[in-house]
Amino acid sequence: MLATREIRAQLPALLERFRQAGPDAEPVVIGARRRPEAVVLSYERYLQLAGGRERVAAALDHQARETGERLDPDEALELANRELHAMRGKRRGKRR
Repeated sequence: MLATREIRAQLPALLERFRQAGPDAEPVVIGARRRPEAVVLSYERYLQLAGGRERVAAALDHQARETGERLDPDEALELANRELHAMRGKRRGKRR
């Protein structure tokens, strides 16, 4: 975790790291007084995360329309976990 004053000094190097590694760049946690407050990640990783949420929302919506009922939070979490694992599997397949 980096303190806010450290992030100011390291921002150019962090941006270069994000440019080099793209979505595989490790996110950086920023905080104060040893307490995490924010995360900085590459734009590519952000898009992957945002897209995953959209797919989960669409899957939940589709299931709700098919069954005519809403999912409880535990079911929604399980569906989100399955979607996350599917995304990771697709990403691993592309690397090979």
